[in-house]
Amino acid sequence: MKIKSLLIYGILFFTALTNAQQKAESFPSQKSVTALMDATMKNSDLPAVVAVAVNRKNQEIVYSHGNAVWTQSTKVTDQNIFRVLSMTKLVTSIAAMQLVEKGLIGLDDSLTLILPEMAKIPILSEGKLRAAKKPITLRNLLTHTSGFGYNVTDKELAVFDTIGLGYKDRPRRFESGTDFLYGTSTYWTGKVVEKVSGMNLETYFRKNITGPLDMERSWFNVPDSLKQYIVSWGTRGIDGQQPITELPGRIPVKDVTDFRGDAGLFSSPHDFSILMKCLLNYGTLNGIQILKKETVIEMSKSQLGPITMKNAGTYFDPAVCCDFRGLNYPDSNFGLAWMIDTKDSPNGPKAGTVSWGGALNTIFYIDFKSGIAASIYTQYLPYLDPQTTNLFTKFSRIIYKVDR
Repeated sequence: MKIKSLLIYGILFFTALTNAQQKAESFPSQKSVTALMDATMKNSDLPAVVAVAVNRKNQEIVYSHGNAVWTQSTKVTDQNIFRVLSMTKLVTSIAAMQLVEKGLIGLDDSLTLILPEMAKIPILSEGKLRAAKKPITLRNLLTHTSGFGYNVTDKELAVFDTIGLGYKDRPRRFESGTDFLYGTSTYWTGKVVEKVSGMNLETYFRKNITGPLDMERSWFNVPDSLKQYIVSWGTRGIDGQQPITELPGRIPVKDVTDFRGDAGLFSSPHDFSILMKCLLNYGTLNGIQILKKETVIEMSKSQLGPITMKNAGTYFDPAVCCDFRGLNYPDSNFGLAWMIDTKDSPNGPKAGTVSWGGALNTIFYIDFKSGIAASIYTQYLPYLDPQTTNLFTKFSRIIYKVDR
């Protein structure tokens, strides 16, 4: 009788635990999400937006609002194609880690012989250039501790004139492994992938990542048959405060030949959600493995050690990025592809959630603990515009059932 009671208790406990896990990972209905998001959009001037959430239960929520081509009446969907810009960095980082898995390169190997043109780029300090003393490693590139920056995120680089200097990037700002600065590190990661694999990034991605995962709308050079699906893009002006106006050049005139691993990819919300589902399941989706589980886990560990992300928010160009100095970088770290939140968010995502975004206000996160990944897609500058970040926060609060 005692054994029977224990068995019954065990079954009831397991059932309750399973139900709790399912409840934690189950999404609200598509209808309720749409209603709550539509109510939020009444006060928004965003011309087009798509938000997607996926989970380990294979559920998916897709919200869309507005027109794909802003001056036309065709509604935007998750099949439309967006410039994801710096979300390209995730795909490039995956490619690099695939090469690490194969033993073709080590995270802490010097890259001097592989990319001598990168190694010779000097360091800019107090307006003067000097030769670097330490080699750059792949780990430095993946964690943005190489010293490379962007002119829109570093004040000295913004005013430094590189004309006639004869090297293919702006100077570095510090010795590798001594500080954090967001910049062109993943551009150089892409060049490492090309050099080691013998393929350009377009070919490598199609063969090893986007092709196997059936991400058929993810390209550097969008095929002619798909260009009609590219979404309009725009800006809030040089001060980042104006109504959104459309920019010319929605459809690229010619193909690129210098494949930028830090910013060059076009993708659809549907495609990128496939990649997020794959990573949420630790590198495997529908029997297709692009990374080993232990690799995804390592990529999601804090890598900076004593280095902090304080330099992530010390300078910004208002035409390109909103003032992000208020972001809580002391509660963040960086892995081998993405930022890592070290504390639970009141909006749903748990500590250990990884995230990144693109300058045209595309943002993603993957919450391994909750088994949820979400992303939002708009197409305008400046990055981190409150209209997008507040909407994405609302979307998160809805799918985590914080708001009902």
